[in-house]
Amino acid sequence: MQYIIVSDIFGRTAHLTHFARQLHGTSIVVDPYQGQLQAVKDEQQQYNAFMAKCGHDHYLKKLNIILSRVAKPTTLIGFSAGGAAAWRSQAAVKNPHLKKLVAFYPNQVRHHLDLVANVKCEFIFAKQEGHFDVLAIATSLAEQANVTCQLVDHGHGFMNPLSNCFDSVAYQQYSKYLIAEKNSQLSAEFSTL
Repeated sequence: MQYIIVSDIFGRTAHLTHFARQLHGTSIVVDPYQGQLQAVKDEQQQYNAFMAKCGHDHYLKKLNIILSRVAKPTTLIGFSAGGAAAWRSQAAVKNPHLKKLVAFYPNQVRHHLDLVANVKCEFIFAKQEGHFDVLAIATSLAEQANVTCQLVDHGHGFMNPLSNCFDSVAYQQYSKYLIAEKNSQLSAEFSTL
């Protein structure tokens, strides 16, 4: 199984590279800044930089190109803006090699509820967000057959040490969850050979 990790507004970081290595397989990290490390800013300044340098629609176009070229079974793991871009892209590209999307706190999906889940999609939302009703968005998404949603007691950004809401315990829990899921997928692949 290959993994494509789609970064949040902070882009490629040492932390995200470490996260990718934990998956012990082929991992590609996609970020809005062509792999260039960004000066660490507070979240609002970083969001402003993201919008100025890339923006949501350009990030989607970049990801569409990458996902259209995928030629082996792939799971997408997206964080925040990256999770929303991955949601939009899986709907647009419809590549049969894409097998799953796990999206952490992808707030912008609230603007794209009309899209169809062409792959198994798992959304992990912060229980509360300042700009919208998370439960309403999760309920709407979960009406689709391929979609599951979790609302967790962690803040937006809990998987990223650069975020104000980083939670090291939750980070470890979800990293282990993804690694365990990877191992169970490998077992299933070997049992069908």
